[in-house]
Amino acid sequence: MEARVVRQKAQPDVAHRRQRGLQADLSCLMCGRLVGHVIDNRVVHRTGCTGQIKLVSGMLRCCQCSGTIYREPVSTLTGR
Repeated sequence: MEARVVRQKAQPDVAHRRQRGLQADLSCLMCGRLVGHVIDNRVVHRTGCTGQIKLVSGMLRCCQCSGTIYREPVSTLTGR
């Protein structure tokens, strides 16, 4: 599966996220940083991150500490 990383211009609010098809938040397992989102089956890098999300051996890595990124599904009840 090919991961496409796209820079996000602004942090969308909850209603806007649902309209755009937010499927999951991407967070680092090591440092806990929110590094991006999965929107419409694409990886969207969070604007606040200074580095780039890395793809190492088929796995996404954190832009700050190179830790493993996990996918946290968004709940329809909370919008997160």
